[in-house]
Amino acid sequence: MLISLNWIKDYVDLSGIEVDELVKRFGLSTAEVEGVEYKGKELENIVVAEILTVENHPNSDHLHILTVDDGSGAPVQVVCGAPNVRVGLKTYFARVGGNVNGLKIKPAKLAGVDSYGMCCGGNELGIESDTSGIVELDASLPVGKDIKEILPVDDVLIEVDNKSLTNRPDLWGHYGIAREFATIFKRELKPIEREDLTQYASLAPLDIKVETDKCYRYCGLTVDNVKAKVSTPLMKLRLNYCGMRDINLLADMTNYLMLEMGQPMHAFDNSVVKGITVIEADKNLDMETLEHEVHTIESGAVVICDDHREPVAIAGVKGGLKSGISEDTTSLLLESACFDCVAIRKTSRKIGLITDASLRYEKSLDPEMCATAIERLIYLLRQVDKDIKVTSSLTDVYKYHYPKHIIDIDTDFLSRRGGVNLSLAEVKDTLVRLGFEVSVLDEEKESLRVAVPSYRGTKDISIKEDLVEEIFRMYGYDNIKSKPMSMPLQPVDQIPTHTVEYEIKYALASQFDLNEVHSYIWNYVEYNKSVGIEEQSVLHLLDSSKSGQGGLRSHLAPTIIKFVDDNKNKYPDLGIFEIGRVVDNIDENNLAVEKKKLAIVLASEKDSEKTLYFRLKEIVEYIARHIMHISVDYSLTNQNKLYHPVNSCEITAGDLVLGEMGVLHPAIAKNIDKRKTFAVLELDVNKMLEVKKNVFRLTPTSKFQSVSVDFNFVADKNMPYGEIEKALSDFKASYILEHSLKDIYKNDEVLKDKISYTINFVITPKDKTLESSDIEKFSTRLIKSMETIGLTLRA
Repeated sequence: MLISLNWIKDYVDLSGIEVDELVKRFGLSTAEVEGVEYKGKELENIVVAEILTVENHPNSDHLHILTVDDGSGAPVQVVCGAPNVRVGLKTYFARVGGNVNGLKIKPAKLAGVDSYGMCCGGNELGIESDTSGIVELDASLPVGKDIKEILPVDDVLIEVDNKSLTNRPDLWGHYGIAREFATIFKRELKPIEREDLTQYASLAPLDIKVETDKCYRYCGLTVDNVKAKVSTPLMKLRLNYCGMRDINLLADMTNYLMLEMGQPMHAFDNSVVKGITVIEADKNLDMETLEHEVHTIESGAVVICDDHREPVAIAGVKGGLKSGISEDTTSLLLESACFDCVAIRKTSRKIGLITDASLRYEKSLDPEMCATAIERLIYLLRQVDKDIKVTSSLTDVYKYHYPKHIIDIDTDFLSRRGGVNLSLAEVKDTLVRLGFEVSVLDEEKESLRVAVPSYRGTKDISIKEDLVEEIFRMYGYDNIKSKPMSMPLQPVDQIPTHTVEYEIKYALASQFDLNEVHSYIWNYVEYNKSVGIEEQSVLHLLDSSKSGQGGLRSHLAPTIIKFVDDNKNKYPDLGIFEIGRVVDNIDENNLAVEKKKLAIVLASEKDSEKTLYFRLKEIVEYIARHIMHISVDYSLTNQNKLYHPVNSCEITAGDLVLGEMGVLHPAIAKNIDKRKTFAVLELDVNKMLEVKKNVFRLTPTSKFQSVSVDFNFVADKNMPYGEIEKALSDFKASYILEHSLKDIYKNDEVLKDKISYTINFVITPKDKTLESSDIEKFSTRLIKSMETIGLTLRA
């Protein structure tokens, strides 16, 4: 949005303040400034001149040879192509040596005739939009007077970033910006001049009906005997400088007021529109706008209709051609309204028509501004056309009032939030300048009661912290000195889950060379079906057609399998893991019960299923022993169809099932990649935290030599090794014992239905050197102990 500094100065005296300081302070306290443009610098030596003679050019059918009086003494010959040249016309003339927005004026020969200057059109000077000819000036202006003495063409335009004004509907007009400058530099803000419309209260009201809650307020007034058609040069100049084009007096008036106050308005031809009905369209409607473009208004949009319920405007967006102002219009029906911001935005985007009006309505405008805007427009119109006649009372349909916000605040709260001690008087002065109503609640406690003005209450100011921002942005954030905070330094206990997660991730990445991924909590429904994974979702999405994700997952492993599948062609061997969230239940409040799980998938072209399987077991043992400090067991009762029916197991700790691991089911593996083998692990992190930690006891190191002895025990092939391991762990002796599985031997011809396990024992005496007789006694006791569970010593 472009802001004219000259326009701002109509409301606040900024004399003595440099432009750079104005821009800097405004940028620090109010909104982001994207740029500054100095207008008028490239308009030099342009004066009022009177045309003395007009002759047709002998070598052209559209050029004329003029002599003009530019006040320099002698008449000046100039060639001009404008169709409106005539003797006696006064216009802007650029002398030789002058500058017209970068065009240096030099003597020239046009179609064989010498020309010493340039008669200027308004669009060439940048002061109006008309391209039909040269500027026609008031005949009373003296010849030779510089344009800069007639119009304030020297101006500074400040370009403000629209995004930084999204929450400030009051700043979408020059008067709101002027209020900010007045507060920043502690200058007086002049009241905006308006016409008192209460004098017309006895006139008949208009027929205005509002049949939708999306129209918060609608004000209307009719005016007759409008004879003026052309806007003032100043109005044209300001409209063009601020990025709008001048059209005619009435259209320019409504645009001018929108740029001034931020309130969009519309003028209907009262000879066409006698009454107003505001509705929500119940079907698609076609309407031709003022730009001769036909737009389809979709059902549900807010539409302004005439007294015959025919659409005459798209509410908050654009007026219709049928009811538009023409050259013959002498009577007006003025509209000033406020609509639901969401409704206007939806309509604007659906029909692809974004206007200056719709951009403002989208920001939640203040309904209180509606009547004020009409009062201001009537005042401005009367300055141009004194004989206008108001023919109705101000008709006001006010359907929705924003809630009023009253906030109590004290200087202690401000100092704690802002870090600066401000006096009660300084706080009150800032708020009053910004338009807040302030009363003192308690002088001793320095507390205030603040009533938020309506133009700040639609979406911006509602709590005490908002007032803190208002006060300190005006105080100047750059004036707040940084200082270290004083607080007790105390150690903070880490959340166990976070610590465990980090240690597991670090170990998997650094010690086992696995790659971590991050995924969403949704199931890849389509993918799971394509490879044969049966995965149930606790909650389902209504529409998953675009993403392929259709519900909250109850297991993490299928997601990691998909990631492996996505990367299978890039790497021959791959290991991926994630600690992520799953949902396996709904609580009594119908809320999802989330859990943290660890999933690992290994894939390889060269390693066997057995290798991958035992690598997963190694990972489980490491996590259990070195990170969780727990003991785990393995049960061959895994029923999950994701895994191989034989080569898989549940991971348990006592009666608690912590997870499962195994080779991927052959049917699923075949659908993913026939060349690779896959192994999968999924552990419940929350359950692992519930397991009782192992108790470690320190044993003094023996000074006597250890002895290593191997035992070959034969067991039934259906006996789980876990039973053997438990029996070995429970075996007690007066020595320090360590045992490990050294080898497994299978041979149906020799052992039939048996398996031979080689168990290595390291025996360390506590108080003497071991003799052969001690080892024999130990061996005898161990063999008899193992026989109780069905093991025999292999000969």
